[in-house]
Amino acid sequence: MDTHLRSHGLPVHDKDLVRKWDKSMQSPEMRRDFMVLLKKIVLFEAAPEALRQSLCEAVVPMDLPQGAVIFRQNQPGDWMCIVLSGRLEKTILRDPAAPPIVFGEVSPGGICGDMGMLGVSELRSHGCHCAENSSVLLLSRLAFDALVDMKGGLEEYPLLKHLEKMQNLSGDTDAFCDLPCFAKMERAFVKHTCEHLEPRLYYPGMALMKEGEMGFEMFIVHLGKVEVLKGSKKVAELGGGVVLGDVAVFGSDKRRTATVKCVEPTLIYVLNGDIVHQTLDKYPETKKVHDHDYITRLLRFELEKVAEEVDHLENFYGKCHPMRSEEVGHKVFGRDLDVK
Repeated sequence: MDTHLRSHGLPVHDKDLVRKWDKSMQSPEMRRDFMVLLKKIVLFEAAPEALRQSLCEAVVPMDLPQGAVIFRQNQPGDWMCIVLSGRLEKTILRDPAAPPIVFGEVSPGGICGDMGMLGVSELRSHGCHCAENSSVLLLSRLAFDALVDMKGGLEEYPLLKHLEKMQNLSGDTDAFCDLPCFAKMERAFVKHTCEHLEPRLYYPGMALMKEGEMGFEMFIVHLGKVEVLKGSKKVAELGGGVVLGDVAVFGSDKRRTATVKCVEPTLIYVLNGDIVHQTLDKYPETKKVHDHDYITRLLRFELEKVAEEVDHLENFYGKCHPMRSEEVGHKVFGRDLDVK
């Protein structure tokens, strides 16, 4: 690939290391290992085979020491990285006077910065640094777009065609204010909340939350589709404008009550629970609206739990109705009990 396309917008890198990488990709075994890695990454698993085969000529390798910064929060960037070895940490800076909060890590085979490369966001929504010595591959948007055009375009890459709808949406504050979940709330509150949003891009099959786990974030589906699972049973499929996870954020029990997975590429806005509480306290009218809606949803959830318990009892005892003690004993033990 043309050197300009390959290195456009990337940090300063070692050209000797690039030459070593290119030479290693001439080995069928090394190239095959790279293909195996790409097929484990959802973004590239869905790509045409010809595109995956050419990606080794578009990426730029870098070896980085522990503590090295990959990119900073709110920094412009249109490239992504694939971790080959080591471990990266993702951080969010909520308060300039406090240290960044680590909210996730990227291990070998993982990616970060894909929102920038895909054009979903011009600015980094979080920071990323090396938690240990790491080797990564950088891929610029210009190089990626050139490969897509050469290998059949979006028609041959349905996942990417879907992702194209999300370009630049994360910066659209007015669109966020118009989401149904905020229709009843003061616009000033929504504007204030926007200052603390963290957009995240989820791919099909990725989980926002898992039933039974502790939760301290709430999620707003901006674009895309998710499914809600109770155990292994699918109970709902939801699209843009819904709020998820706020029961754990606002309730005393922080355990997630359901598993939520994406069924298509989905752009999510994430709100930290502490930030939401602090913001709501400044807008009492909006807090009243939210508390009312929250209690309504909580009661509905508790009623659903009662209905499930009734179903369980009916399956065990038969149709639930008041029975004499001897009838209960006969049902359970298959014989009449001598109850005195």
